Amino acid sequence: MKRFKIKTLGCKVNQYETQVIRERLILAGYKEAGGKEKADLCIVNTCTVTAKADKECREILRRFIRENPEAEIIAAGCYIEKDADTIGAIDSKIRVLNNSDKLNDGKGISYFKGHAKAFVKIQDGCNNFCSYCKVPYVRGRSRSRNMEEILKEAGNLISKNYRELILTGICLGDFGKDLGTGITLTRLIKEIAGLDGDFRIRLSSIELPDVTDELIDKMALPEKICHHFHIPLQSGDNDILRKMNRRYTSKEFVNRIKFIRSKIPGVAITTDVIIGFPQERDKNFNNTLKIIKSIKPSRTHIFTYSPRKGTKAFDVKETVSPSEKSDRYKRLKVITDKFAEQFKLSSYNKNQRILIETTRDKDTAKLTGYTDTYVKMLIDGPDEYIGRFVNYHKSLQTQSA
Repeated sequence: MKRFKIKTLGCKVNQYETQVIRERLILAGYKEAGGKEKADLCIVNTCTVTAKADKECREILRRFIRENPEAEIIAAGCYIEKDADTIGAIDSKIRVLNNSDKLNDGKGISYFKGHAKAFVKIQDGCNNFCSYCKVPYVRGRSRSRNMEEILKEAGNLISKNYRELILTGICLGDFGKDLGTGITLTRLIKEIAGLDGDFRIRLSSIELPDVTDELIDKMALPEKICHHFHIPLQSGDNDILRKMNRRYTSKEFVNRIKFIRSKIPGVAITTDVIIGFPQERDKNFNNTLKIIKSIKPSRTHIFTYSPRKGTKAFDVKETVSPSEKSDRYKRLKVITDKFAEQFKLSSYNKNQRILIETTRDKDTAKLTGYTDTYVKMLIDGPDEYIGRFVNYHKSLQTQSA
């Protein structure tokens, strides 16, 4: 029996697509190699969101070639779409699999290896063309997956005891816009929530203009829907937002977050911020600090700007020095870590329903789980809790749900 290895970098969509590839290979008679086993086929599902991701892709390809000299090597995913020549320069034996071929998902996935929760891809591509981002060039224009196909996949995953479905896409809020009247992300959530079973639905990242009143009202309901929005800010300065080609102002962002919180008390707001964007001066960065202090996100992913060839921002000559980027990163992280800790502490004083992950914490050997507001919890308990909901009480006692 031939064996394969697959390594995934990047977003949740890539992780979903890796599972599609895995299932196709197993259906074709392959077995997934474990540990240091040699493989006949090695695949790297690449990412190109940053220069660091590009470098990591190349390093993994070289390692696969070194450790599996007789194997067929395939590079798939976003990095190879515009950089196939760079991949070929590593070794002429590397074959490339374009997104147009990789994204022919067929029947989707039937399980999600190694997880208590499953990603469900509902949309691909992006029409936004943010000035720093290569994604529209390597993923193409926005397109939605058939709703009946999504519901069938979701129902199958629920029947196999996946307790959390994470709706995933490159531009999630675009779902349905190309499918006809009445098909929206909110309707899809309603349809999935109507399926039988004890599970919950979580949204991955969604852009601010796509957080509609209708969606907020649906998310405010207590049944089966996580009270968590991940809404990228990227910058709190209006000049920088315009240069990024973002579709909102800092005031609009703050007001929308306030509205969400008025409708959903205790909701988790997580976000992304890019620091060191070309022409970002101290006054621009200070505006970002101001907005972060205003919205107090429960978790913030901080990205240092990475120039991407082919994007509009790549041609801007006035850049931010590495030392300034480093300083701004540290200043922002101090503030965002404080808000994350505050939200976490407030969660400890509430009754919570936690989904237990498939592996224990390495340092404490405690069970690891997440609340619906995406707070990580460590609790005592037997292995029987893995993959199940448990109720967490102020007394620190837990019971299986």
